Amino acid sequence: MEDTNTSGGSLSAALVKQAACAVGFDACGIAEARPLAEEDFGLDAWLALGCHADMRYMAEHRDLRHDPRLLVPGARSVVSLLLGYKPSQQLSATPRIAQYAYGEDYHERVKRMLYQLIAAVREVRPDFDARPFVDTAPISDKLWAARAGLGWIGRNTLLVNPELGSYCFIGELVTSAAFDHYDTPMPNGCGTCRRCLDACPNHALVEEDGMSVDNPRTHLSAPRCASYHTIENRSAQLPADIKLSGYAFGCDCCQLACPYNLAAAVRYPLTADRRAALESLPEADEPTFKHFAKHSALNRVKYPQWQRNVNKVKS
Repeated sequence: MEDTNTSGGSLSAALVKQAACAVGFDACGIAEARPLAEEDFGLDAWLALGCHADMRYMAEHRDLRHDPRLLVPGARSVVSLLLGYKPSQQLSATPRIAQYAYGEDYHERVKRMLYQLIAAVREVRPDFDARPFVDTAPISDKLWAARAGLGWIGRNTLLVNPELGSYCFIGELVTSAAFDHYDTPMPNGCGTCRRCLDACPNHALVEEDGMSVDNPRTHLSAPRCASYHTIENRSAQLPADIKLSGYAFGCDCCQLACPYNLAAAVRYPLTADRRAALESLPEADEPTFKHFAKHSALNRVKYPQWQRNVNKVKS
């Protein structure tokens, strides 16, 4: 890998993207670390509507979410990375889990890859300084990925990439490096499609005023979302009117309806052994569940929550 930079100290965007591909990421985009536009940010209005339910952490560190330079002093760029996770097959038995949790915990996998990327860039540019983030810090990863030209925010409120659909994990490197090229956002590709809204069994996706084909703004109401209730809701009982549609962890209803996801490239080969282990979890005792969940996204829930969800699906 050769640094072809000729722009007075700035880092070659092509070099970093080449390194990201070699590490195993599916896409890489780079944006300047400027504050997010208020009309794109939208957090304050979402919080005011109570759409975060009891996820009080979403109301914290508002300034850091808005401006990564406050999160990483001296930051000049945000490098966004995507890793697709569409599985080669889906679980057919119920209760089932959302597809993003089929494999290794994405926090661990993507963070490991981000450190590998930092190391690869430092082989050419030893002074490269960056902090990696994977959904564990107050940074608006979907918005930064969109600003970096990796997709758009779809009606399902997720980042939609033309090749990966919304089946993608997002990670960032916030760095003090300046680049010789920055990417530009792509237009919204949802058009008039509203299959995700129609597919949600609880009507958790809400259309906002001022929606248009070019700007199909929606928001997610967590109090109506099965994914929120099966993962974030710690109550002993779930609301009687919330439909889980067979899911004991997360929910894929809106994603399964998306045309981009139907055409997305498979990125996770689900083996027969892994599938059997996943499908046996509803009958697992607590030690077995905890052992399996240790390096899985399932570690987000405790065993009593898991049993609560399983029992609701079966009822």
